[in-house]
Amino acid sequence: QGLSRRILVRVLPVGASGNIACKNISSITIGNVNSQTRHQPALDSYQNEDLLKLRCAWSEALESVQNRIGEKLHRLTEKDTLSDSEEEERGKLLEEWIRLLRERDAVLLPKENSGVPGARDSRPVPQGMEARIPTLFADVNDQLRQNPKHRIVIGEGSNLSGQDPSSMIRLTTVKHDQHRVCAIAAWDSSTHETESLNCVTEPEQRVYLTLQVGVDVSLPYGMELELVLRKRVCVRIYKKKSLRDSMRGFMQDIPKRCGVMYEVVTGIPLFSNYNLDTLHKRTSTPIKEEEEEDSKEETLQTNNAMSSSDNSQQSNGLSDNDDSIDPL
Repeated sequence: QGLSRRILVRVLPVGASGNIACKNISSITIGNVNSQTRHQPALDSYQNEDLLKLRCAWSEALESVQNRIGEKLHRLTEKDTLSDSEEEERGKLLEEWIRLLRERDAVLLPKENSGVPGARDSRPVPQGMEARIPTLFADVNDQLRQNPKHRIVIGEGSNLSGQDPSSMIRLTTVKHDQHRVCAIAAWDSSTHETESLNCVTEPEQRVYLTLQVGVDVSLPYGMELELVLRKRVCVRIYKKKSLRDSMRGFMQDIPKRCGVMYEVVTGIPLFSNYNLDTLHKRTSTPIKEEEEEDSKEETLQTNNAMSSSDNSQQSNGLSDNDDSIDPL
């Protein structure tokens, strides 16, 4: 219990998952307080709005190429006789048309652990991490063609279910660490003017907040853009533990961190440059090895300091150990 709290936010890139470089945390906002009972379905940070946009754009691109191949096949079919080269071309066109059809099915209904955005991942989930992986998508090349001078923001409108953007409050950042891409923000829960954050949380009650973080990133060819990541956090307000409780190790099992993994897609395969005349030079590649797709998974970690500790025992700096978060 108490009004003065600290939130630590950190972005960790997943190894060998893309070529987007995280540079700095530009903003931290929090809000959208939601109180419910433990019998209601738990809330998480998943949203599929961007995933639907990605699937639609990818499917349209594949369909466009299929139509062009179909037109070529139709012209060859109308001929009475075909030369050996035309017979070979028709076979390759038909093979490519079938491959694109399978790829389109894999995009709309991806198999488990296929690596396609939206596919279910059956690997064990680390403690504190959310099981579902949300997707952020923006066709960077298309946005640059429309407005070259406009700063691209990925995920700006990808709100979580029930999120009210007007209820979000921007927090003051008190500590930055650009090398580890993390920041500490001061949070006064009284600014939300809600009873759920001003009293002790009942055992049957669950209090959720939405944490929104702006992250400056850069692409390999020098382009800079901003990612907007969201994490729904379940908090518990409890009284400051007494000396007797401290001796018993009271509250040691309360988690102080949680995280969510994001998959960021900055473009779809460039089918607009597809050349049917050089089809025989094209080699078929599995869908999960697309080199044109810049994808990256981000881990967002937060430290929810819900107790009011003695200032003399607190550290306002960041721990030197990358795997630890200091109590704030």
